[in-house]
Formats: sequence, structure tokens, C-alpha cells
Amino acid sequence: MPETPAFPSSNAPAIVVGGVAYGDRSRVVRLLTQTHGLVPLWVANAAKQKALWHPMALLEVVDLRQGKGGGLWTARECRRAEPQIAYRREPARSAVGFFVAEVLSGSLEEGAPAPELYDLSMRAVNWLETESRVPWIHVKFMADLVHALGMMPGPCPGGKTHFDITTGEFVPSELAPKNAMEVATVAGMRDIVGMEFGDVESLNWTRNERKALVLGGHRYVQAQLGKSRELKSYDVLEALFS
Repeated sequence: MPETPAFPSSNAPAIVVGGVAYGDRSRVVRLLTQTHGLVPLWVANAAKQKALWHPMALLEVVDLRQGKGGGLWTARECRRAEPQIAYRREPARSAVGFFVAEVLSGSLEEGAPAPELYDLSMRAVNWLETESRVPWIHVKFMADLVHALGMMPGPCPGGKTHFDITTGEFVPSELAPKNAMEVATVAGMRDIVGMEFGDVESLNWTRNERKALVLGGHRYVQAQLGKSRELKSYDVLEALFS
């Protein structure tokens, strides 16, 4: 596996996880950085380099700093840190990248360093470019995300069949809400953390089993963060990997 690229200390490596247009040419880009966590970067002429702002693009950001009084950040220059050729050219990889970026954007708060999520995101950037088992990238990412957030459930006690994503507790079937995760799904999520992709693929999970982990894991994270954002990008993955 290729190592994470090194960057000069004066430049901040950052991952694009979202953004919104501001007028005809400008854009506010959401960047995940190692030092500052999630930051909103003001790009005055984003249309000139619109290919840079692709979700999960890895950028080298020069002279990143926050404006006076807080608020939007600025940078003297942004450039690609890696070509990411396979990721940008292959639709399946790009679709998974859009999903990963959407999940990250909904799991982070601006201005709070998140070193574990940053490290996971850097691994995801590498997976999106080099991992051959593309249909499993978002599955492993979701399991690793729950772990990185410190939310991974413990082993299920006897007599319990479901995991309540709101309370974070295992419950018997008669007390399980509709959105509860099955114990087998939670056990699989625990097992995947630390696995290599070859081992994950050898689990031979069905599409429904993968879907239960990905969507269940996302709903669990959202519930624990007090949010309720629905995924917009997952349907594309369903169509691609059905």
C-alpha cells in the first residue's frame, strides 16, 4: 500500500468533503485538515479551477488562515497533492468518493480538530485510488468511521437480538425500534475494523447485508451526534454494485 505523501510544514494537506457555490464564480469549499479539522475555505475564483473541488480531492493548501473575527478561511494557493487519476476517471470510484465525502461532511463540526477522522480520510483517499475491491470500500469505511468516532458497540450480551441506535444499547426483539440494527450486523461491523480488503471480501456478504451495515452505521452515527441527515449518494452505489 502506498504511503501517505509527505508535505512541507508550511503547506497544509487537506481533503475536499463538500462545498457550495457563492455567486457565479466563487465557492465556499469544506476542507478537512489535520490541524484545524473541518474549515470553510473561501475561493474567490473557483470556476477557474473547478476540477480541484471534486469531493475527496487531496489538495496542498498554501498559507491557510482564518479571517479576522473567525468565519471563512482563505489560502494563497491550492493545488493537487496527488493526481488521483483512477479515482477521477472511473465512475465507480468517484461514486464511492462522493458517498465518503457526504458521510464525512455530516459527521464533522467546523473548527474542531478530528485527528482520527483525518487519518481515516487519508486512508480512504488511498483506497479510492488504489484498492481493486471497489464495492467494499464504503463498507469498510463505515465500520472504520464508527470505530474512529469512539462509537463502536461492545460485544452483545446474551438474550439480546438488536441494537438500539438511539440509546446505544442492545435490546431484546420485543423492545427493538424499527431502525434498530441486528446483532449480526453489529458483530460484522466490529469484525471488519482492522481487516484487509481481501479478508472483508471473503466474508461473502450479500448486498442486503452490506446495505444493513452501511445505512445502519450511518443512522447510528447520526443519532449519536443528534443529527438526522439522510444520505443522497447511496442510491447510486446501490445501482452500481447491485
